Amino acid sequence: MVSGILRLGVLGTADIAVNRVIQCLEKSKKVNVHAISSREIGQAKKWADRLGIDNYYGSYDELLNSKGIDAVYIPLPNNLHCEWTIKAFSKGKHVMCEKPLALTSEEVRQMIKVSREKKLVLMEGFMYRFHPRNQAVFEMSKNGAVGEIRAIESAFSYVLDNPSNYLMSRELGGGALYDVGCYCVNVSRLVTGSEPVEVYGTYNLTDTKVDLTFSAQMRFPKGIISYFHVSMNEEPRFYYRVTGDRGLIEVPRAFVSFGKQTHIILQKNEKQEKIFFKAADEYRMEFEHFADSVLDNRPLRYSIEDSLKNVYVLEALMKSAQKGRPVRV
Repeated sequence: MVSGILRLGVLGTADIAVNRVIQCLEKSKKVNVHAISSREIGQAKKWADRLGIDNYYGSYDELLNSKGIDAVYIPLPNNLHCEWTIKAFSKGKHVMCEKPLALTSEEVRQMIKVSREKKLVLMEGFMYRFHPRNQAVFEMSKNGAVGEIRAIESAFSYVLDNPSNYLMSRELGGGALYDVGCYCVNVSRLVTGSEPVEVYGTYNLTDTKVDLTFSAQMRFPKGIISYFHVSMNEEPRFYYRVTGDRGLIEVPRAFVSFGKQTHIILQKNEKQEKIFFKAADEYRMEFEHFADSVLDNRPLRYSIEDSLKNVYVLEALMKSAQKGRPVRV
């Protein structure tokens, strides 16, 4: 570590990395993007030059061998998360890995096991959880702002118009459930503070067996029902709504704030109130929290076991859709 700054290496030039994360970290005083890598040296150099990164590599292994890097960010296709997380650990690097942490619970357990053996930090990249607006909703739900929670409704959709994108490949871990359904599962678990006991999912598949849309219902303890719909070929929307016996909270544009002012809608007795929140950079807040854990040995706000539990639910949902019946988690 150098002067309390986390030196970060980025594996790959995924859109989320070069067009969101790295740019958001330019103003950070805790995290410095020290290097970027690609399977093609030309790609790595192009983005290093464009983003003002001092070091670039033509392979992921070269970056991992660099002694000037403390941690890596992994925004690779979902099927590569486990493999490259464990390779990073073998080189003594801490890991921030994009959601979903892995495709199976077995992979996640393996990642957790190695991180503990090596005494290295492993964190899943769910940036929305760090936005003050969502933090406020979690607290309001916990403190009875809408009474006893009865239902949670959420949706996340967009139009994927690139057929060669890895999200259209089953082998690479594509599909709507794992790409954006993971948000709906995660927010339902955080709002209720509990785990679903049974899930029922259904999907529409492409010719290559990738779930283009996924709809689901999840039954939680105390009679709470959560239902969501996600899609890779529908008009963009990303919201969640928490309904209780004495009110409801609606969170528009919940999972992507784009650094703009945001708000929630609190409804009680059929009267609505808008509560506004200042613009916040949830990506920077997320990575600085990761840096605090690595540099100062602070506990993660969301333990890595939380990531494992999220994948348990994703596995059950996919199994339910495949079997055409409810499945216990």
